[in-house]
Amino acid sequence: MIKFYFDLIGYKEHKVIEQVKRIKVINNTKLQSGIDEFNRQLNWDNMWTVDDAKKRLENNWWFYVIEEDNKYIGWAWFDTPNKQFCNLYVHKDYRDRGYGKELTYKRLNECKRRDIQNVWMEVDDWNKPEQKITQELGWSPKIEYTFWTGGYDSTFYVIKLLLEKKLVQPIYIDDRVNHGGYHKNSLIEQREKENYLYPRKCTEIELERMDWLREKIYEVIPDSKKLLLETMVIDKPIKEDEHISKIVEKYNEWIPETVYKNKYGKNKWLPVQTDILLRFQKQFGLKVEFPIEHIEGEWYEIIDDIIVDGNIDVSELPEEHKDLEVFSGFTCSIRDLYKEDILEIAKKEGYEELLYYTWSCWYPIDGKPCNKCKVCEDRIIECKELQ
Repeated sequence: MIKFYFDLIGYKEHKVIEQVKRIKVINNTKLQSGIDEFNRQLNWDNMWTVDDAKKRLENNWWFYVIEEDNKYIGWAWFDTPNKQFCNLYVHKDYRDRGYGKELTYKRLNECKRRDIQNVWMEVDDWNKPEQKITQELGWSPKIEYTFWTGGYDSTFYVIKLLLEKKLVQPIYIDDRVNHGGYHKNSLIEQREKENYLYPRKCTEIELERMDWLREKIYEVIPDSKKLLLETMVIDKPIKEDEHISKIVEKYNEWIPETVYKNKYGKNKWLPVQTDILLRFQKQFGLKVEFPIEHIEGEWYEIIDDIIVDGNIDVSELPEEHKDLEVFSGFTCSIRDLYKEDILEIAKKEGYEELLYYTWSCWYPIDGKPCNKCKVCEDRIIECKELQ
């Protein structure tokens, strides 16, 4: 459970759609039908009843609904005595239309009119849609979304955020699921295909490493148990997006010259797995940290020129690279660091031992690194077996 807070000082009322209304008299049939549907979808242990709703209204709670097709398809409560937002819900067939935001704005507007200066809410760890609303509307604390694989770079970044007392939402994309996209097309000519093919064969090991690392992080990093949220595992296919896949294909295939060089001077193209990450970011609409180490070359110099405080300003892209605006949903806070820099920082902070237990291999052999694939080649320290 996460507590979020909102300060209404300086808040300006937001225009809300007409379908969102505050009601003071319950329509028993409509509300019971909505509750029954809610229970079919979520089966929430703390669900309230029609009688509970009437008692809430008697105690001066505010109740807001969205009505379509002569039924309640969404609602939200404001616990007036406690200044608490609660019980936001939108029927699954009506989601992705912004109704959750509208219900939140409606409550904020009325609080502003009543001169209520501070409100709060509790959101379950699993309730990502409502967490997303809090982030988009500026509630605090801010959640730092980042990919985590149990690997060297991503583990370093997770720990870095935790040491800064940030609330961290790790994201893991399960490659055992067919996520489609560019990298799944067997007819394409993929660069470095001998050591960069999908699906990766390390999912079970990465999940095991993350579980192990999480427990060690709890021991080493103060307050990490409450700051490190349960990993968001993407185990359903990510939506296809032809536009994104074509851009990744372009920078992997169409351009004959290399788009960047790594620190060892090796020619590199845009990795094909970027297609998955870009499509994920677009589908979920989250501002995600992309924890990649320092790399060099003309193409990434262009990217560097438009990155401000880790964020990409797409308006500054040169015309020939306007398609790189698809990266605007990512932040790149540690791009200035080499792997050696990461290790030195970890040593100074006293957690370098954890990095030795991170996992970097796509195609393990008998549970051990293959020492042939790209990520094995890039590793600078040993990969210790779990104790």
